[in-house]
Amino acid sequence: MMISSLTLRNFRRFRDGRLELGEGINVVKGPNESGKSTLMQAMLAALFWKADAVRREVRESVTWGESDGFMLELEGEAGGKRFRLAKDFAAKKAHLVWGDLETGDHARIEESVRGWLGLGSEAAFRSTAGIRQDEVAAIGAGKEELGRSLHAAMTGSEGAAAAPEALKGMERELAELLRGTRGTAKNPGPLARVEAEIGEKESRLVELSTAARKRQEARRRLEEIGEECARLRERLEALADLISDSEERWDIEEDIEDFHRRYRQLESAAALVAEDARLRDEEESKYRGLKAVLESKRGELEELEIRRAGINEGMSLLEKRLQEARRARHRGWAPYLLVAGITVILVGLAGIALSPYMLLASVAGAGLVAAALFPGGYLSFLRRGGELEAVQGQMEELKRHGLEVERSMERIAAAVGCGSARRFMEMKTAYLELRSRRKEIADKLEVLVPEGEMAAVEEEARRLASEVSLKERRLKELRGRTVDGAGLQRALRERDSLRARLDALSEERIRLEVLLGEEGVEEELLRLEEELAYLRERRTRLSRRAASLELALEWMERACRDTLYSAARRLEEMAGGYISRITDNRYERLRIDEGSLGITVWSKEKGGMVPPEALSRGTVDQIYLAARLSLVEIVCGDRRPPLLLDDPFVTFDSRRLERAMRVMKDFSRGRQTVIFTCGDHYDAYADRILELTPAGD
Repeated sequence: MMISSLTLRNFRRFRDGRLELGEGINVVKGPNESGKSTLMQAMLAALFWKADAVRREVRESVTWGESDGFMLELEGEAGGKRFRLAKDFAAKKAHLVWGDLETGDHARIEESVRGWLGLGSEAAFRSTAGIRQDEVAAIGAGKEELGRSLHAAMTGSEGAAAAPEALKGMERELAELLRGTRGTAKNPGPLARVEAEIGEKESRLVELSTAARKRQEARRRLEEIGEECARLRERLEALADLISDSEERWDIEEDIEDFHRRYRQLESAAALVAEDARLRDEEESKYRGLKAVLESKRGELEELEIRRAGINEGMSLLEKRLQEARRARHRGWAPYLLVAGITVILVGLAGIALSPYMLLASVAGAGLVAAALFPGGYLSFLRRGGELEAVQGQMEELKRHGLEVERSMERIAAAVGCGSARRFMEMKTAYLELRSRRKEIADKLEVLVPEGEMAAVEEEARRLASEVSLKERRLKELRGRTVDGAGLQRALRERDSLRARLDALSEERIRLEVLLGEEGVEEELLRLEEELAYLRERRTRLSRRAASLELALEWMERACRDTLYSAARRLEEMAGGYISRITDNRYERLRIDEGSLGITVWSKEKGGMVPPEALSRGTVDQIYLAARLSLVEIVCGDRRPPLLLDDPFVTFDSRRLERAMRVMKDFSRGRQTVIFTCGDHYDAYADRILELTPAGD
């Protein structure tokens, strides 16, 4: 690729500028602040920046005081065809004309530029085809290792870590991601923390889901309770009407029964009043004299009655004793045994004088006497005979007293007009029974007719009859809407059961309403589900990131091992030729480690490989130039991007500069090299010199 011109408008210091370039070495020189770095950046921006980019670097590249963006345009030759590339950052448009191709598509333009250069980014270009003075100075001053710088150049990671460091960084990042996922860790990594947080939230989600399900079930249950309560209340109302009508019927029937009972009581009262009137008349007509005598001789009669009763009771007792005395008997053999016993006793007593053994006969006789008196019952017979006489005497005495009482009673009976005491007692008994009956009637009437007025009772009967008539009509109305006693009991039991069920449902509804009164469960559940979705997505991203890092590590290690090994060998060969020419064969070959791209140089003087730290700063700069030139050829292959050098040989002495520029002269044949410098020491080797002044900025 060859750039023939660069046109700038409103880019940093240049409001309107144009740079003409050619093949070979182009020296762009000027004092500090004349715009050399701006021109170098403008070339890179024209090649790599997107016209529609809004990044800070683009915004800050607009000329001070201009509100619109800037415009850059490159013209030249690439792939054997002319091209013109224009990028208008104000209109955010790009336009490429290259041979038969004409396009404004940014992706197509980037693809074309990448094909021309063999480099896909500004960083890759700077790491290979762009050599800056500050890079060379940093390496020469020992601030940056030569191998690390080459590694960054080869991998296009300018300003970033080299591949080994990137691998280590990726390993650290992967270890950080996976810390705590394959065992316990005091400080878990992001993936383990996300897993732990997901576990906690999933547990909470289960609790909330259960609570939400219970709340949903509670709402459904509340609806069921409402429907069931409505049905129960409807049934209760029907039962209440049935029970009310049935109880009213029973009350009416009881009232009617009470009326009939009361009516019967009134009939009974009327009969009793009639009977009492008859008995009163009988008392006045039949027992008037007896009543007077009983009232005048009450005390005497009572005394006679008492005496008579006592005599009768005594006679009854004596009669019993007399019968017992008459029933006393003895055994038939007892008298004979008694006589025999007495005879034997007498014989024994008489015979004692003849023989003392006769006393035994007396004892035997005594035994016979005892047998006759006790087992034979003769002694009891003798005693009962004495009692019989005494009882008969007492009975005679009581009979005498009884006759006296009878004569007194007959005297009183004669006053009444009775022919005998017996007739008097019969009359008295009849009178007392009449009085008792009247007392009984009076007691019953007191219960049946408390006020004692039959007229009031009759009025009450008429009133009850009227009420009963109304109640009987009402009873006829109720008969079709009521149940019998058993049906009423069933209805009452059903009513109590329904009320108990309603109370239970009411308690259940209160519990459910309390449960539903806890606000925020559904909101927390939704929030938790969103958080879980985010955490699961984050876990997926982290897991994917970990898997990507593992895969990237595997492939990068393999790429570094395979690619860098091959590149290191080619770099050794090509850079060895350049370093031999630049150092005038003082250092003829190098060795490059394929892992770190660390460089060691063969030194004839020291007889072995020497690290760059043991060399002079100028020699290190020469080695770096040789390596970078070789790197451009290795990375870009047959493509020849312009080489942009920002005064990289400022530290070279005249001999080193001459050898380096001869190499650069040979390298630039058929290529384009642009050197930006402040001095004149490249003029002798330049194919084209362009001078800048501060006024040109």
